[in-house]
Amino acid sequence: MLQSLIVYGGLAFLMWWFGTIAAKRELTNIRLHKETSFWTWEMILPILLFAFISGVRWKVGTDHQSYLNGYMALIHGTETRELEGAFMYFSQLFAYLNLHFTFFFGFWAFLQISFMYLTFKNERYLLPYIGIIIVFGGYYIGWMNGIRQTIAACIFVFSIQFITKRKPIQYFLFIFLAFLFHKSAIILSVFYFIPQYNYFKNRYVNLGLLLLAVIIGSSPTWIGLLGNLEGVLHLIGYEDYADKLDYWILERSKEMSLGPRRLSRIFLMGFLVWYHPQLKQIYKNTNYQVFFNFAFIGALLHNLLANTGHIFLRPVSYFTIFTIPATAYLLHYLQHKKFRELPIVYIAVLLLVISYIFVAIVSERRLGDLDWTNYKFFWDYV
Repeated sequence: MLQSLIVYGGLAFLMWWFGTIAAKRELTNIRLHKETSFWTWEMILPILLFAFISGVRWKVGTDHQSYLNGYMALIHGTETRELEGAFMYFSQLFAYLNLHFTFFFGFWAFLQISFMYLTFKNERYLLPYIGIIIVFGGYYIGWMNGIRQTIAACIFVFSIQFITKRKPIQYFLFIFLAFLFHKSAIILSVFYFIPQYNYFKNRYVNLGLLLLAVIIGSSPTWIGLLGNLEGVLHLIGYEDYADKLDYWILERSKEMSLGPRRLSRIFLMGFLVWYHPQLKQIYKNTNYQVFFNFAFIGALLHNLLANTGHIFLRPVSYFTIFTIPATAYLLHYLQHKKFRELPIVYIAVLLLVISYIFVAIVSERRLGDLDWTNYKFFWDYV
């Protein structure tokens, strides 16, 4: 447990520190009317650090061993599974070069965080918060699990700029790139044609919708209706799951209790909903509105599907990932807002963000071989 606290805490702190330097450089260059290059040391080093920590991990993320076994099978020429084009191409390239699996895992993490940093290369004031939220907010564990789909989701976040700038060619090119990593990304094509307005204006209605999603998501009747989605699952690349849909609904559905981790996400979204009217005005010249729309939809879907298996929750990650930038905007706003007294709200939001990983570390360490959260270095096991 101590090792996990040191590794996760160190990674989050360094990403925050590098982010503050990047933000200061950008602010200085804006005052000097200079363009800030993406290729600065304070941008590159956290990306490489993130990739390194992700590359040398062991059994962090429930799919880690599955990915590892698949890569080793490629090296030994025994892999028979069919995976998406870009992922398989790079995997075969690494296997051909006989690279150690740490390069294999590090490369995917490099892509994930690079697309996230590229998204905010002109809003570097968000980067200190982005690093903290990814690591402490529990998203890192998810990224290390569904690697292919997370790469696609990070590409989707990057591509949002082409929706707001109305650049269809660039948008569809990047969605196609995401599709090459995970077939389910095909569903992201439709969002270019959906206007991104302020659909969720009333904070009280939004809070009611969030509460309603939590309540309905606990209903067995609702879960049973999901049996009609077989065709949709085939369309988005979940054929193996679709053919055994009844098994996944009846046997693999799980009860996700309202424990500290889930409650922290719900309360955090509550703060985002409450401050949304102010944030959409202050950050009206950014992509904040789009990020909030998707983040709120993700929160509703996640709570509606909370008691199903990951077959239904995985696609929702295309929306929940937007909670990362939306929360970064909130923290930036609260930290720089002029408070007459102690900024209680800022502290509350920050505690909600960082509490997730600490609760996860304590909760999962008792699971032994089924602990996919506590950080372990590969050299202690191989």
